[in-house]
Amino acid sequence: MKKAILAISLLGAGFGLVNLTACQTETPGATETLGVYSTSIDGSPDKVTAAAQKAAADLNLTEIVGNGTSVDGKVTAKDAQGDVVTINIEQAGENVSKVTIHVGATGDEAMSKQLMDKIKSHLSWL
Repeated sequence: MKKAILAISLLGAGFGLVNLTACQTETPGATETLGVYSTSIDGSPDKVTAAAQKAAADLNLTEIVGNGTSVDGKVTAKDAQGDVVTINIEQAGENVSKVTIHVGATGDEAMSKQLMDKIKSHLSWL
C-alpha cells in the first residue's frame, strides 16, 4: 500500500513539473519552454535567417553570425551582458519556418519577443 501511495505521489509531482516547464505566451501560437521561445513564421528558412540577422542588428547585438539554406538556418549573437543569443530556423512546411530563440542560460522572454517582432517586420520587406 505504501508503494502505491509513493508511486501516485511521484506521478502527481511529475505532472506538476510538466505544467511548470511549458507555458503559453501572450503571443498566439508562441510558447516558451525552459527559456526557449518558439513560434512559426510565414517565410522560407533562408529569408527568415536574413531577417533574423537584421533583427539582431536592430537590437544592437554584437558578434552576429548567420548561416541559412532553403531548409534551415541559424543566427548567433551576443547581448550587452555577453550572453549568447541563438536563433534556430527550421522548415515547417511550404513557406513556413519554425523559429526558436534562446537567450543566455535561462532565456529572456522580453528580448525573444522583441527579436520575433523585428524578424516579422523585416520579412514584410523581403
